[in-house]
Amino acid sequence: MALLIASILAILFPLAGFAQQEPFQEAGVCARCHVISVVEWGMSGHQKASTGCTACHGPSAGHIRDERNNVLPDRVPKGAAASALCTECHQKGCPKTAANAECQTCHQYHALVDPKKPATASVAGRPTESEARWQAFAKFMEQGERLAQMGHWIQARVAFQNALTEEPGDQRATRRMQACERRSKPDLSGFEMVEKEFDPGTGLARRVRVAGFNIPMVLVPGGEFEMGSDRYEAARPVHTGSVRPFYLGEFEITQAEWLAVMGANPSAHQGDSYPDAARMPVEQVSWEDAQAFVRSLNEKVPGGGFRLPTEAEWEFAARNGRAEPETPAPFPHAVDQSRADRLGLHDTLGNIWEWCSSLSRPYPFDPSDGRESTDGSGLRILRGGGYADPADLLDPAFRHAERPTRRLPYNGLRLARDVPGAR
Repeated sequence: MALLIASILAILFPLAGFAQQEPFQEAGVCARCHVISVVEWGMSGHQKASTGCTACHGPSAGHIRDERNNVLPDRVPKGAAASALCTECHQKGCPKTAANAECQTCHQYHALVDPKKPATASVAGRPTESEARWQAFAKFMEQGERLAQMGHWIQARVAFQNALTEEPGDQRATRRMQACERRSKPDLSGFEMVEKEFDPGTGLARRVRVAGFNIPMVLVPGGEFEMGSDRYEAARPVHTGSVRPFYLGEFEITQAEWLAVMGANPSAHQGDSYPDAARMPVEQVSWEDAQAFVRSLNEKVPGGGFRLPTEAEWEFAARNGRAEPETPAPFPHAVDQSRADRLGLHDTLGNIWEWCSSLSRPYPFDPSDGRESTDGSGLRILRGGGYADPADLLDPAFRHAERPTRRLPYNGLRLARDVPGAR
């Protein structure tokens, strides 16, 4: 079958000499199921550059099943993950706009063509109405990107808003307009800026701290990812998860921070035997204790909105940060002792287990499992592993369920917060 499809594709594209090229032979196997995708790829610059299926999707030696009982390749990059692959070759970003994010808004994954640009021919050399609208949209988008690069956020916002009048509902134009709004008014209620570095895709500050409590948090831009793992029964099936931009604590909540908010320190590891206790993570707290901490903090900080992360958010951050597992130890260490991961987070794997808001339920993950239920019913999820756990448990996909009332000396928390209007 693969040979037959490869032969058909070779007939479709005889001038390119595809059949003699390894990427084309490789695509013939993929085309047993993904015929259209391979045809699109064969007509694109990807094929000419010898960029085959496995370059983006992996060797796919062992396909896995998702929640819809479909087969998936090793990787299905989407959103920010797809853009990161694009920039491996296009290191300077888009040739027209220099943008290095959300490439798929204007380019179909495999064919590298604009999926929205009308295919109708011009009449008597003049563009059709839809073509003229598209040209105006593209012009406003280019103008907006140019103004944004110059730091003229208000003018850039107007340009993106004009683009939306031509193509109402366009997601990229909407996100770029929102990013410009945030850059023109960067202050977020309840946060203090740590540094003047902003994420280009969302326009949000990369690092902030909770006003009045000096709790540092970092931006997790959000996106889609493959959630779960075949290694662990509770983490199956692997399925697509989606996470909106949000802020996550740079460190696990410390004993000093818990004391400042709650007025007491429940941790087992404190006292003269632990001189760094103030900077060590608070532990021996239940899920209900963690919810009480969040409520108390929200009462004390303008704007509130602080919460526990969902397990999808937690896993997305841990995977994108790519933290290294720690060596087992007899007790937790100070939160600023370890090296930060790629997102700027510390100790996502190891030190202490971290409570998530989510209920313990079989996959696929349901975002409502925990975000809308804050009472103590049902087992709740902990993530990340603890100081005494072996490396096999220090995995971004590993799930541990526990009673929400149980207090143990290796369970703590990390703070999360929504971004108003983030998509």
